[in-house]
Amino acid sequence: MRLDPCTYIRREGEGFTIITVWVDDLLLFMTLDALMEKTKQNISTEWETTDLREPSKIISIEITQSANTISIGQQQYVEAILKCEGMDCMNPVVMPLDPGTPILPNLDGNEGNRSNSYACLLRELQFLVNATCPDISYTVSRLASYTANPSMQHMGMLKRILHYLKGTKEYGITYQARASHDNNLFHRFADATYANCNDHKSTSDTFS
Repeated sequence: MRLDPCTYIRREGEGFTIITVWVDDLLLFMTLDALMEKTKQNISTEWETTDLREPSKIISIEITQSANTISIGQQQYVEAILKCEGMDCMNPVVMPLDPGTPILPNLDGNEGNRSNSYACLLRELQFLVNATCPDISYTVSRLASYTANPSMQHMGMLKRILHYLKGTKEYGITYQARASHDNNLFHRFADATYANCNDHKSTSDTFS
């Protein structure tokens, strides 16, 4: 079972600190070099640590840095999923969900089974959504509604996401430094729907 990393955030005067912890690995993000050194010293006085300097990968998230950018992606993780599903040689598609195909409930009425292969693949895709692939979040969210009783149509739609990832496995998220007096460190945009045509349920997003 994959455990999500814990994140600690702290403001200290003009400085800003973010520490992520996953089992025995830590990532440190600081706005000031002096604050970075102070934090490292505080941690090393409490625990035995090894400073690996600039990170290149953590929990299957690949990290690439330049002078003004930080990029994260999961190409190797996607390739591992495709190989496990026997889909590493299939053709890609340009959209994770076919907008012309309605998503219908399973009319067979089988008993729920949240340990099925559909649920296992869905969890792997949800990890991609949370980490580096927000472009499949809507499709994964819709298909997650049928986890307990998936049909062959639902499994086919889930496999379509893999076709999409085949062509976008090199995609990621890039954060770029810029000179600004804006106090907001991050800006997030979300697309939402009101009363979906298939089930008349709305999809929204929460901003924090």
